[in-house]
Amino acid sequence: MKLTNRSRRAAILLGTIAALMSTVACSNQPKSSDNSPAPFHGNVIPAAYHPPVQKAQPVVVAASEQVLPKTQPPKLITYKSRDYGVSFVYPWQYSYTSAKTLVNADESLKPRSDGDEGQFTLARVDLPKGFYPDTNFDRGYFMLSLNQDIEEEQCASALGTVNDGRVKTESINGVDFNWVETEFGGSGSAATIRNYSAYVNGACYEVELGVKTKNDQGLAREVNPDQVMRRLDGILKSVQILPNGKPATQQVVSSAEMPEEQKK
Repeated sequence: MKLTNRSRRAAILLGTIAALMSTVACSNQPKSSDNSPAPFHGNVIPAAYHPPVQKAQPVVVAASEQVLPKTQPPKLITYKSRDYGVSFVYPWQYSYTSAKTLVNADESLKPRSDGDEGQFTLARVDLPKGFYPDTNFDRGYFMLSLNQDIEEEQCASALGTVNDGRVKTESINGVDFNWVETEFGGSGSAATIRNYSAYVNGACYEVELGVKTKNDQGLAREVNPDQVMRRLDGILKSVQILPNGKPATQQVVSSAEMPEEQKK
């Protein structure tokens, strides 16, 4: 069927009107802003949390807790007599004099006589004068003697008399010693002497401790005799006498430290 000219014009007009209505509809829709964020779809996965790394802090140790190197205690030298079963120890800084030397020594280096010719000295130990510089210290000594020619009663009476008339007793490593202390002096000199005696194995064992001071011009600082005597007492307390006359057992040099009160 053929369209007439009128029909074609009507179709063109209807098409034009439809196109205009479509353009108007599109122009009425709201335009999106270029600055608005695009919509986000999907699940949001949070990033893993990593705490800040803590730096190790230096450990501060209090001074009282610091580990200090151990100091070596002073060496002790052992004297022993196998013939008479007696021994003692003394610090290595002290000077030692043997029995052979003491036989021909000056009388001032020998112990107080016990009244019998059978007395002889086994050993003598002296404190160094350098321990008490710029003082009136003259001598501090320990002497061990023996007398096999006297009986027990004579051994006890060999101590002599003292100012207060008292004889004291002290047990030293299982042996009971009687002892007395005497003091004398004059003309700037003074002395404190302690004499000990014990009758063991048919012999009289005798110990003498002495502290002597000398201050002729009266200018030197005075030493404390009790402090010096405590050093000597440390040697005395190490004396060992074996029973039944057995020889002294072998002893090695000890590194044990003397009690603190005996070092002062």
